[in-house]
Amino acid sequence: MANTRFVRIITMKAKAGKGNEFVKRFRDGVAATAGEIEGMRRLYLLRPVGKKDKFVAISLWDDEDAAKKYAKSPRNKKYGEQLALVQKGKERVKQYDVELHVVGKGVSEEG
Repeated sequence: MANTRFVRIITMKAKAGKGNEFVKRFRDGVAATAGEIEGMRRLYLLRPVGKKDKFVAISLWDDEDAAKKYAKSPRNKKYGEQLALVQKGKERVKQYDVELHVVGKGVSEEG
């Protein structure tokens, strides 16, 4: 389905005590230019309640091709290198097709 919205969910850990610096690097890097990234619709960085150094990034894309293109881009590599200075281990990436999207009182099926 070429028209299906696409989501990437990435779980990451910051080095001990580096959670706030991780957020700053994420904000000043990828988040600062998210509006310029072709095909990206939304970007969220979440921190589980009570967890100082764990994060989940959720990005909503026009389609899988746009997400893959960005994932392989020099820009993404640069941001990854900046985060690596405060990141512990490797991130885990999961990918999903969006089957249903609800905003306020509206419901729309994707696809």
